[in-house]
Amino acid sequence: MKSLVLLVTFLFLFCGISSAGVLYGRIIQENGNPLAKTRIVIEGKEVITNEFGGYAVRLPDGERELNISINDISYPSERIKIYSPRTKQNWRIDPREKKLIKIR
Repeated sequence: MKSLVLLVTFLFLFCGISSAGVLYGRIIQENGNPLAKTRIVIEGKEVITNEFGGYAVRLPDGERELNISINDISYPSERIKIYSPRTKQNWRIDPREKKLIKIR
């Protein structure tokens, strides 16, 4: 039994076992229009939003505050929990505060 516990511990610590989920949704501007056809960077991964402001990016599972760069301006987000296989979250840009607000 002790050997089995050690083996499982080894696998988790040294094999990098982790899951990744897809974070997806829409980003809208302050006036309610979609952030269409815009290059954004989420956690270092570049994405182009579609005509509806839609985005999708694969990120490791867990709770985190995203840092999204839009037109070279950084917008931190509220904390979000990302779960496999998919997590949906829509955002609204707050240009005055330079942050992203969750749309519930």
